[in-house]
Amino acid sequence: MKSPFQPVSNWFSQRFLHHSSLAGYLEPVMQLFKPAWRSGYYRARVLTVSNIGADTLSLALQPGSDWPVHQAGQHIELTMEVNGSLKTRVFTIASSSKKAIEQQVIRLVIKTNQGGLFTPFLSELKAGDWLNISAPKGEFLLSSEKPVTMFAAGSGITPFIAMLQQAKSQLTHPVHLLYYAKAGEHLLVDELNGIAAEDQSFTLELLTRQNDGDVCEHLSRFTDTDFMVCGPAEFYQPVAEYANQAQVSLTSEHFSILPMLANDSDKQQFQVSHNGNSFVADNQQTLLTQVQNQNINVSYGCGMGICHQCQCVKKKGVVKDVRSGKLSDFGEELIQLCVSQVVSDVELEL
Repeated sequence: MKSPFQPVSNWFSQRFLHHSSLAGYLEPVMQLFKPAWRSGYYRARVLTVSNIGADTLSLALQPGSDWPVHQAGQHIELTMEVNGSLKTRVFTIASSSKKAIEQQVIRLVIKTNQGGLFTPFLSELKAGDWLNISAPKGEFLLSSEKPVTMFAAGSGITPFIAMLQQAKSQLTHPVHLLYYAKAGEHLLVDELNGIAAEDQSFTLELLTRQNDGDVCEHLSRFTDTDFMVCGPAEFYQPVAEYANQAQVSLTSEHFSILPMLANDSDKQQFQVSHNGNSFVADNQQTLLTQVQNQNINVSYGCGMGICHQCQCVKKKGVVKDVRSGKLSDFGEELIQLCVSQVVSDVELEL
């Protein structure tokens, strides 16, 4: 239960300490006793980091006892400090909730990008390091009264392996998996084959586009089942279009590179969520101007020559600094509303 003094504490912190909360201001002190303690986050200790492919890591974490256990298929936000700043990425949990309850362990299976701003640093982690995670999120769950066909591409296998482990030997309807990847790059194949050997209700096919054609060539075989799909947008799209035409039930989770504007003259609108509320903002004006237009009470001192009064925490999404044109990271960071324009949907803590 929230303290009745929390609004006053938060106002004091925002007004005089330039932090969203008093707990945030005290983080450095708390971290002397509890590594990686941060206000609004859960802690997780690194157990193992191992390579399971040329560019894929398996990361085993032990969440704190206060972390709410996930449902198979959900994802978390993983946050770590990189070169002095906090960066956040979203990853699906690739292990069952049963394992989390009985062994206090969750697993992430992560494709790394050596040119990226986050995943290359995961290989530097070692047992005993601490990270921050969010509560589990998402509604991509296995629950159907009919046979199910799972369509996965690349690292899109991660929610399905969690679902299959959770339901192992207890499937009440047939489940078939079509798993696309480049030749030799299918992940967790031994685990998938092991589940198929234990449970006659589960079958799978490991496919490549070169040998087996596009996914759309296989869809008509499964019109009497419910569809579940996880993978890049270009993989998801034909499955979704076919499901709509054939009136097949579809549950999906897909990911894609953030669409960016061709140039600044292309006006586009995005959703800005803040403290449980939301409004629509465009990419032509600064966030401060648009926040003020919404009559949202926010501190600022630009007109008086007092800088940094309009700082706030961007929880997620991408903004552009109008001074340099630099794009922010997707995850959480401190921004100035007066010099930031949205280029994606964003979440702010105002």
